[in-house]
Amino acid sequence: MRSLLSQSLGRENYEIVVVDGGSDDGTIEIAEEYADKVIVQIHPGIGGARRDGAEAASGGILAFTDADTDFPRGWLEVISRNLERHDASTGPVIFQDKDLRTEILTAVRSSYKLLKAFNFCYMIGSNMAMRRETYRRTGGHRDISLLDDYDLSVKLFKIGADAVYDPKQAVYTSSRRAQKLLTYGVTVAYGHYNYTVTKDYDKLLYYPKVEKMTVKDVLNGIRWGRNVVSAVETVQSTLKK
Repeated sequence: MRSLLSQSLGRENYEIVVVDGGSDDGTIEIAEEYADKVIVQIHPGIGGARRDGAEAASGGILAFTDADTDFPRGWLEVISRNLERHDASTGPVIFQDKDLRTEILTAVRSSYKLLKAFNFCYMIGSNMAMRRETYRRTGGHRDISLLDDYDLSVKLFKIGADAVYDPKQAVYTSSRRAQKLLTYGVTVAYGHYNYTVTKDYDKLLYYPKVEKMTVKDVLNGIRWGRNVVSAVETVQSTLKK
């Protein structure tokens, strides 16, 4: 919140909207010290929270991010310049604490830039912005948590929006997503499977959280994955004998 208040863009030129998802740890009271608006989430999922924020905002440009993220002083100024020429923009999401796992995840995310060859811009949820009119044309965020940013990227692609990846539009975020890297990777694969193949969007809203799930949990949520779990358990049982 302090990094948002320390932007090079004049404070009169932007507002801060915080969407609280039902916390009971004093988050609302702290947020009220810094934000222009603090609202309680209505729509379900991470995507629903972002939708609520967009509906509460009054500006012509919408910038979305997460609570575990810090911002360089020029973040909003870079966004402002980008959206003078483009419909939407995103940029690097840099992990604050670096190790092998964060480097691997960073490399995977860097590969998303290759999709620009097909005019597809993958907008990372903690660092994306667009014109309000563009957001309206996409229909906004879907009420899901897993792949909410990918879903909006697809919608931007479908309406032919001019989206740009700008290395100068960088943010710094928590490394917690990389701490269970294998499970995180399988979770993303699980999401894409249900998004693309089954189109079961309920599984993109209700799924085991990365911090608590195991690879077994995720595989049990996929038809062929259950066969894998069964086969592994059979082998384990045989070895024990």
